[in-house]
Amino acid sequence: MLGAIRNKSKGWVAYLIVGFITVPFALFGIQDYVSGSSNTSIASVDGEDIDLNLYYQELNSQQRNLQQQLGAQYSQEIDNVLKQTLLDTMINEKLIENFANSLDMVTLDQEVRSVIQSNQAFQVNGAFSEERYNQILRLNSYTSTAYEIAQSKSLTRDQIKRNLSNSSFLSSVQTAQLNDLASQEREVSYIALTTDKYEDQISVSQSGISDYFNANKSNFLEGRKVKVDFVELSLDNIDEPENADQETLQNLYDENAELYTNPERRRAQHILVEDETLANDLLNQIKEGADFAELAKTNSVDTSSNEQGGDLGLFERDLMGAEFDEAAFSMNVGDVSDVVSTDYGYFHIIKLTEIQTETAQSFEEVREQLVALHIKNVKQKILFDLEEEFANLAYEESLDMLADQLDLEIQTSDFFSNGTNQYDQAFVSAAFSEPVIEEGENSDVIELGQNKFVVLSLSSLQPERQKELNEVEAQIVATLKTLGAKKLIDDLSLSIASALTSGDELTVNKLLTDNELEWNDEGWISRSTQLPFDITSVAFTIPKPILGEHTYSSRSADNSISLVIDLKAVRLPEGQNNTGISGIYLSQENNEMFVSLIKQLRETAEIKVFSDLL
Repeated sequence: MLGAIRNKSKGWVAYLIVGFITVPFALFGIQDYVSGSSNTSIASVDGEDIDLNLYYQELNSQQRNLQQQLGAQYSQEIDNVLKQTLLDTMINEKLIENFANSLDMVTLDQEVRSVIQSNQAFQVNGAFSEERYNQILRLNSYTSTAYEIAQSKSLTRDQIKRNLSNSSFLSSVQTAQLNDLASQEREVSYIALTTDKYEDQISVSQSGISDYFNANKSNFLEGRKVKVDFVELSLDNIDEPENADQETLQNLYDENAELYTNPERRRAQHILVEDETLANDLLNQIKEGADFAELAKTNSVDTSSNEQGGDLGLFERDLMGAEFDEAAFSMNVGDVSDVVSTDYGYFHIIKLTEIQTETAQSFEEVREQLVALHIKNVKQKILFDLEEEFANLAYEESLDMLADQLDLEIQTSDFFSNGTNQYDQAFVSAAFSEPVIEEGENSDVIELGQNKFVVLSLSSLQPERQKELNEVEAQIVATLKTLGAKKLIDDLSLSIASALTSGDELTVNKLLTDNELEWNDEGWISRSTQLPFDITSVAFTIPKPILGEHTYSSRSADNSISLVIDLKAVRLPEGQNNTGISGIYLSQENNEMFVSLIKQLRETAEIKVFSDLL
């Protein structure tokens, strides 16, 4: 399976993108569950939509990150691979989620809680902060319920991968062989030949430049470009409202009391088991004086808390499950509950260790926040009232009339191509849509982030054109010189390796002297040794030399480097055993099984991709 993927994903671009995409979905990976629904989908899986806005939101984030990493190397090719890989990833996530649901897989509330508490975004001084947790969720317009549901879904999907990993194994013989290969060391020297040293020796004729241009004209196309006029409606266009009076602020305070209240929290230890008889036996031991924490360490199946003696940290109501809450919030500090059964077939024993009573910030403490909230609420109401008129005018009137009616400024973009990262992707897609380009209409209202709406129309169109030879001549000359130099160093490295293999020292010395080349002696290296030009990877692909002899090889490292490798000897250090290699192998096998599962799910699912929105 992995081989098939490699065959279909040639080149560094594909590998880079596949490794880069993780679908973090902005803040916590939960936007698909908590963001508002959209009327437009980028794709659907068995009738369940994948939100277009979510896709573009994540695409923009990934584009920015890759641009920062690659700089000028970022290209349209990379962007195209990124778009498709992201879409495939989102479809695969939906397939796995549906598959997990079909198996009635669930995630325990305690597991969710553990993940939340381990998230550094919610920690203060290395410890989970309930206050920070609630604050971050509020600031991003998320509810704790929605976030916890999303985390539960994510963990449930992960169960699929964990179940696959539990089915893989290696025999002792296989493990020993793999460990020997991983621990192997090789003694190497190398010569590196680079094209930049020889490019000046390459002459390029005018006919060669013309021939290359004519044979590769498709590489010198400039795609069509557009310049657009646009009108933007945002909170910045809304005048500041008058200062709120005391009554208004007080009403805001009362209406949003939960924002300024820290609810009652409790802390408890628990023991979680799957057998009721065992649960009752453990409860009896506790009543007889057994240490609760020690019993949790040795018996609880909750791996997120058992090493901590079953400690769950602080929690609020409605987080740990109804049965758990009923017991925990009716106890006093130091109390131990009876056996508490759950709907999932598990049994708790709970010991309450701490109570933090509900606290609230006073009106005066949050006055400035209330003033800011008032201003935001007023401006948002005005904005959303205007947005409907904005959309109607955009549909019925010209952009000039729209701007005049709402007292907005018409702005004009630079020329840009489809797929550019100069502007938001939704903005670019609208600019290149058929109604805008072919019919000269205004675009639909484009929502660019929260509280920002844009309508655009075509200002000017530059059609696709073939670049002239004089525009790209310098580029072609540089390419031909590099190609010529690369062939030269490939031939030279082969000549050196051949002369070394045949024992022709006279020829070797002359080639090295004439080209001012020197050996780089690296001594003994392992597979983890970091060397330039990927020397380590190359060295471990060369056949093992016969005892007392050397193996010489010439290799092309990349488009600008050729190598001569001298493999002197191979050894397995005594007393070393790379036990990690078996884990790597199993991980690869697990990945292959997971890819195979995805393939099967794709074959049976009804997947629709709305390519016109890409």
